[in-house]
Amino acid sequence: MKNINRGSLIAGIGLILLGALFIVFNLLPDFTIKQSWPMILIVAGFGFCLPALAWPESRKGLAALFIPGAILFVLGAIFLFNTLTKNTWDIWAFAWILIPASVGLGMMLAAKIGGWSHGVWVVGTWMAILSLALFAVFAAIFGTNVIQYIGAGILVVMGIYLLVQSFLKKSTAA
Repeated sequence: MKNINRGSLIAGIGLILLGALFIVFNLLPDFTIKQSWPMILIVAGFGFCLPALAWPESRKGLAALFIPGAILFVLGAIFLFNTLTKNTWDIWAFAWILIPASVGLGMMLAAKIGGWSHGVWVVGTWMAILSLALFAVFAAIFGTNVIQYIGAGILVVMGIYLLVQSFLKKSTAA
């Protein structure tokens, strides 16, 4: 398949999926199309990631697109949460902390899929973990009831993960 045909195919599929999502959202009761606008950012985020997957011969260079793709996806997910929970925009007092996490996620994807160095993976992982942990602390302290539970839950899951990792590393070293 030629590169031009592949790109048109991917763009066409993306537009069809976006249109289908809007149709489905229009059919849902108690849901307006205005609430689904963050889906544009989510689809655009996936759109940024597609070139690295569609053109494997250029994957190493195109993998950098995972970074803005991850940022758009995370912003879209936050906005979608805000619109679906009846405009809980006060979460933005600390939700912005997830933007460095999205950059870290993009770096992790670029390193893994684009074959970048392991150092990029490590830096991306630390960015994502620290940003997510900081978000969880602020969410548990300053969020509304649901957000406080989400923040506390994230902290518990991260703590369990770290404990399991420490035991696994200890048993493999022995």
